Amino acid sequence: MSEFSELIKNFDKIREYMRDFYVYGFKTRGDYTAKSARTYDNERRRIESWLSHSVRWENSARGKRVFLSVDSARVPQNPLYAAWKSKSFTKTDIRLHFFLLDLFADGEARTTEQAADAMSERYGAVFDAQTVRAKLREYEREGVMRGEKRGRALYYTLSARALDSMPCRRELLDAVRFFQEVAPFGFVGSTLLDTAEEENDLFYFKHHFIVHTLEDGVLGALTDAIDGRRSVTLENYSRRSGHRTFIQGIPLRILVSVQSGRRYVCLYRSTVRRFVNLRLDSIAAVLPGESVPEFEALQQALDRALPSCWGVSFGGRHRKEQLFMKLRIDAEQESYLLDRVRREGRGGELLQIDGNTFLYSIETYDANEMMSWIKTFTGRILSLECTDSTLVRKFCSDMRRMYDIYCGEGKR
Repeated sequence: MSEFSELIKNFDKIREYMRDFYVYGFKTRGDYTAKSARTYDNERRRIESWLSHSVRWENSARGKRVFLSVDSARVPQNPLYAAWKSKSFTKTDIRLHFFLLDLFADGEARTTEQAADAMSERYGAVFDAQTVRAKLREYEREGVMRGEKRGRALYYTLSARALDSMPCRRELLDAVRFFQEVAPFGFVGSTLLDTAEEENDLFYFKHHFIVHTLEDGVLGALTDAIDGRRSVTLENYSRRSGHRTFIQGIPLRILVSVQSGRRYVCLYRSTVRRFVNLRLDSIAAVLPGESVPEFEALQQALDRALPSCWGVSFGGRHRKEQLFMKLRIDAEQESYLLDRVRREGRGGELLQIDGNTFLYSIETYDANEMMSWIKTFTGRILSLECTDSTLVRKFCSDMRRMYDIYCGEGKR
């Protein structure tokens, strides 16, 4: 019998499994139909060995449901990094990058072969001399390394600029402590702290979106496509319908919600000639395509369009809608409300009609995204008009339902 391995090769599978069962927490053992029940048990044991301190469960009519329970303001490190650390990675440039900088920090000149031998002896990491040579040449072009011919051999040293800019170890590790919890690919920072036998003892975050590390692999593939100005084909998975679709387009920008931390890729779909935003946690795979000559022009068009988005929607018709909301606010006693409208109004205009009557107006692609914000002014709204009449009807219907609940005949 072969020994059970905690290392995983297919991270996409474990990513979906962790989200469906442990993050969203709405599936039971009976809902796992992809493979056998034994596969479910193996994956469950693997995940719970990583996250045993955070796993909770409850019994429902459909069976036992497992989920994660984490107070993000009290964890010094994202616990979901454990999944990345259990992936069986091959040797990558990221290790070579830090080994080279640390090796050459002593100012000593070395040839490619000497550098490869020194890394093997000092760090126990074996790199092919050709790989080291290519990396040193790249850093020489970027001004990080300096090459000097001595006889027939080429010796490398860190450039004076690189040496002057290298921080002390403590300062660097403090930056890594912060980076690992706030930046995309924070798993890299967590791994560096593990290597240095250090932990985060400085930073805790009230709003900590820990689950989004599960889509960092998708994010990396998309940023590669954006940097390379290439089109992509996305395999998109709908958890509501369970359907998988393939969407072709040109990725232009990654957008992040300041409220939920949810991340989106802004895609230009040439077949329908419009921008769309897709959630990264619904993307199962990214397939790179051809280079796009008009990439810069599309980014400029996106820059012009984004200020008219309230959230992430460009609307069904890709045409701007106009919304007008008349508010009654005591200008003297409630000036904080006026400040709030100006601060949260996202480019809308606020005009004073008379002493305590104000008109807020805006042009946006999808006014329906504003509904939650509009309802926070309930009791102060005098009138609401919009070129999308369905939004006004929905708002009035919601107000009537609320009135029936609190003031109607059925009230308690």
